[in-house]
Amino acid sequence: MSENINETKKEKKTPKKIEKKQLTQNNNKANEKIDNKKNHKIENKSIQNKVIDNIKNFISKIIEMQEKVKRDEEEEKELKKTEKLANKEKEEVSKSPYLLEYYDLPFRYNETVVKVLAQTPKRLFVYWDVSDKDKQMYLNTFGEYFFNDTYPVLLVHNENKNTTSEIPINDFANSWYLDISNPRDQYVIQLGRKFKAHVKPQINSEIENENIPLYNDYLFVAMSNPLEVPNDHILFEEVKPSITYRNVKTYEEEIKNIEISNVQEEITELYKKLYSDESILNENGKFDMLNPSSAGTSSSIAK
Repeated sequence: MSENINETKKEKKTPKKIEKKQLTQNNNKANEKIDNKKNHKIENKSIQNKVIDNIKNFISKIIEMQEKVKRDEEEEKELKKTEKLANKEKEEVSKSPYLLEYYDLPFRYNETVVKVLAQTPKRLFVYWDVSDKDKQMYLNTFGEYFFNDTYPVLLVHNENKNTTSEIPINDFANSWYLDISNPRDQYVIQLGRKFKAHVKPQINSEIENENIPLYNDYLFVAMSNPLEVPNDHILFEEVKPSITYRNVKTYEEEIKNIEISNVQEEITELYKKLYSDESILNENGKFDMLNPSSAGTSSSIAK
């Protein structure tokens, strides 16, 4: 009797377990579905983000292409404008009665030459060059160390005072500024080379063949043009009794008379102040409007 009761209890418990198990499985399936949905949503969102990024990149590339096209169009317009102006200038030049030409001055003419110009009444500008042929001649005559054993000099000769000064220069220069103390004198510049103190010139037979002028330790190279330096005084050509004024807009001219005596007196007083250590009267005892110390011409003459 008791065994039947136990079997009945077992039979009663079994459906409950089955039901509970079924419920658990259902819950697991439900949770699985929820997880699947979440994962699906995440995947969809990731795909959407990628699509959005691709669209943005595509749009940015389109914008870049549009901007590039715009820049190219502007550059093309500017180029056409420049070409149009250039063509217009060419047309104007072709119509002009004058021939426009452009030349590049050479760095050197490969000639042995010395030139002197007056920059101011008390400063000279000298430039020179020695040809490759003459340089090779000196090497053949004095040996391969000639330019190491010598240094270049400029001799500044004042022909009016009969004085000469020596200016050492260097082999890297081809021009020089020279300050002088006597304006309105005539000068000649000589280019040469001097042997250094410890060097004795070694001369071969070439010096006679080439007729090279060598004076002890000094070698003559070239002589400049003679130059009469301008005066450093204020010069007056002529004081006229009248002055002409012109209106730059209407081109009308008006003549006004001036008192010459007053102007001469003012100029005389000016000379007395500026050149107090000089006599302002000429040989006849009168004031010379051309400057009493000019003694003739006052211009720079290069021959």
